[in-house]
Amino acid sequence: MVYEFETSKHAQLIGWFNKNFIHPEKIEPEYGKMINKAFNRRTKGDYDVYVDFDKDVVSEMFDEMKSFIARIKKHLEIS
Repeated sequence: MVYEFETSKHAQLIGWFNKNFIHPEKIEPEYGKMINKAFNRRTKGDYDVYVDFDKDVVSEMFDEMKSFIARIKKHLEIS
């Protein structure tokens, strides 16, 4: 493990990520927005009675997460 942080809560992990990577500008703010948007959609999917993510939304989410993962990999390579 590169960073010594443990949690069982998604929201805590996102807060930690924002505090340690987005705010000190180690990772660009657009990636913080991506992960927050993904978490909000995930929460909506889990707890709303009915959620319909159409093909375009799912495609956008998939592209954003591929970009997010690539950016995190890049950060880990240079750290």
